[in-house]
Amino acid sequence: MAVTNMWAVKGSVSSVVKYIENPEKTTPRDMQQVMSYITDADKTEQMMYVTGINCEPEIAAKQFIQTKQLWGKEGGRVAYHGYQSFREGEVDADTAHKIGVELAQELWGDRFEVVVATHLNTGHYHNHFCLNSVSFRDGYKYHDTKEDIRRMRDVSDAICRAHGLSIESAKKSDQIKRKNYREWKDLRDGNPTLRGKVMKDIDDTIKSSRTVKEFASKMKDMGYKFILVTETGKELKHPKLMLPNSDICVRLDSLGPGYGLDDFYKRVIENTVIAADPFRELEEQPSMEKINRYTRRLEKAGFRVIITYHCLQLRSCKYKRKYREYSPQLIKDIRKLERFCELQSFCRKYMLDTPEQVEAFKEALRKRISDIAKARDEDRKQQRYWDRKGVPAYANLYRLVAQEKTKVLRELYKEVHMCEELIQTDPMIRVQSINLVQQRIREEEKHRQRKEFTKFRFNPHVR
Repeated sequence: MAVTNMWAVKGSVSSVVKYIENPEKTTPRDMQQVMSYITDADKTEQMMYVTGINCEPEIAAKQFIQTKQLWGKEGGRVAYHGYQSFREGEVDADTAHKIGVELAQELWGDRFEVVVATHLNTGHYHNHFCLNSVSFRDGYKYHDTKEDIRRMRDVSDAICRAHGLSIESAKKSDQIKRKNYREWKDLRDGNPTLRGKVMKDIDDTIKSSRTVKEFASKMKDMGYKFILVTETGKELKHPKLMLPNSDICVRLDSLGPGYGLDDFYKRVIENTVIAADPFRELEEQPSMEKINRYTRRLEKAGFRVIITYHCLQLRSCKYKRKYREYSPQLIKDIRKLERFCELQSFCRKYMLDTPEQVEAFKEALRKRISDIAKARDEDRKQQRYWDRKGVPAYANLYRLVAQEKTKVLRELYKEVHMCEELIQTDPMIRVQSINLVQQRIREEEKHRQRKEFTKFRFNPHVR
């Protein structure tokens, strides 16, 4: 069984000259992200299952741009990203890739450039397609309609049937709802997800509720709002739940079995256990001496100290009330915290404390990138030479060497971007850290004054 879909990628295309000079900067960002994603060596088993139709996978992005410039169509939708997913254990990598290439050849091979890659990063094989939006043959743009989606599914079914695979025949309403890739990846890595947070809040509230009215009241106190009817009073076919302090709504049926309105009634009636206190103990406030010491250090601290302290302060938000722990805004802050932690590890690893050190390190990285890129170009020339000579053993050897250099370059580009981000981020987090310390000092002083006032007012012996 194979499931298919396709969607457009929008962006802008820079000139070929700028692209050749610096492909990292001038390749259309959205199209390059798709191309980098579908040809990721970690997902494609060391690039063994990547095929170009009417193009070369290594320079497909460049060829896409040249086609657009040839016909003067560089704006709007720059590419299309599609996939073809197989049931787990139904096919091996060779068969999955062969089916994907046959599908792309049948659908677009006569007019468009396509890159086909087979991934195994979600537990089952699936193909990704990156399709140039402009035809190299006649210059017309590809238009993705419902009829095209149906034809893609029908052709995929025919090819799967020819290879002895099962065909998707169940109605959409009968299929189990699939998680998108980001949600699946967050669940696999143990990161919080929006639906996971909502489901956890519902479960915790049901456990501590004895009646449906009590359940609804507690959900309202937590900031949730059930939307069961339209503005005209018509009952909604798919009830929704609005999240706290947000306009985001989640359909109850998207949470899975056990989270419909009827399920809430049943679970509350069956529930007889009162949940424990949902509040955590508050952390002790640091002493005035510690605050003053932190303030003096932060004013003169280097990058490593500033980022480390900022990460510690962001982590402290996890000790708030449980039902506020994973709000939509906090999920964004947690991802931002993870990025700060990466910056912290980066500057501690290379002992970077000043802007001058960061700039010098960045220049060294750029020189190293230039040297490795030149060596990789030579390896690719050798690969093409041995391909023309008909010696696949040597060609594959140079291909593997070039792929290893590509992995190194990818990591070096990440470090260059982290250097730039570190310089841009430092003033902001330095000011925030100092403001936070000053705020705690003022709060501590107010607390001390209230304590002194209470002692003076209610103790008759203190006059």
